[in-house]
Amino acid sequence: MLCRVADSLFWMSRYIERAENTARLMDVNLQMVLESEQAGGEGWKAHWEAILRSTGDLDLFNQHFNHVDSASVTEFLTFSLDNPSSVISCINAARENARQIRDQITSEMWEVINRLYLSLKGQNALTVWNQGPTEFYNQIKEFTHLFHGLTDSTFPRGTGYEFMRAGTFLERAEKTGRILDIKYWIVLPSLHEVGGAVDLSQWAALLRATSALDAYRWEYVREIEPCNVAELLVLSRKFPRSIRFCLEQYDTAIHNISKCPQTHYSNEAERLSGKLLSDLNYTTADEIITLGIHEFLESVQAKLGQLGIELNERYMFFPVVDPAAEATAKANATA
Repeated sequence: MLCRVADSLFWMSRYIERAENTARLMDVNLQMVLESEQAGGEGWKAHWEAILRSTGDLDLFNQHFNHVDSASVTEFLTFSLDNPSSVISCINAARENARQIRDQITSEMWEVINRLYLSLKGQNALTVWNQGPTEFYNQIKEFTHLFHGLTDSTFPRGTGYEFMRAGTFLERAEKTGRILDIKYWIVLPSLHEVGGAVDLSQWAALLRATSALDAYRWEYVREIEPCNVAELLVLSRKFPRSIRFCLEQYDTAIHNISKCPQTHYSNEAERLSGKLLSDLNYTTADEIITLGIHEFLESVQAKLGQLGIELNERYMFFPVVDPAAEATAKANATA
């Protein structure tokens, strides 16, 4: 497979997943804002700043907008082309990558990406607020689910499929961590609110944003507790959006690409993936809470970022070696 094809498949999947998860981030914050007792003013501003801090985009936002409010953050994270992680920027990038390898993906996959692009084109934050933001973001999630379903149903299992799986699950692991990290940035009205109704509603909103609320109830059958939320979203082997589950899928995909057994590694991407997966396998929810969810997630996010860099360097931008020049260099070195 050509490096450029692998690169486009990997990033097409990452951008599709990133668009969905940005929609999830917006959706969870909308739910928190609506359920917050701090209606309007500084209370809502704190909620919107939390989402910008969790995505790492607060400085970029401040370069283009003067006020943090519902309309400006919705515009920035959904429709702004100045933000490379906005929903529309991600869909544009996914479509462009798909267009470059149009002959390498199925017509069904291309049609879904194109329909999503056309449905977003021409819309803005005002339109979203007037028509209902929850319905709008649910539509984006439904489009991306359709894309994943059609990919699984129509795309041949081979190296290209593994690159798409790697992109999807690496992005999903990172964004699950960012959604969970929103809770760190939202300050409760007072210390006595910890464990109270507002606190629990925020945890429930995070679970809904990751489609994990039903899974939580099935697994724990009890009141929502931070330790159990961390266990489900970070360490679960069964929940398909947990960081651990996503990393296992990513690790399997990159080993399928190299044909190296998962008990070994053949490159730095596989070594780092195996090491992080091993760390998660021997971590407990109590240890995460003791260290601090935010601090733990920061460490994991940095490692996930490095995984993407190493995979790109290994397969997408591997230096082209001129055999004749290499032979000459070896001859000169031994002379």
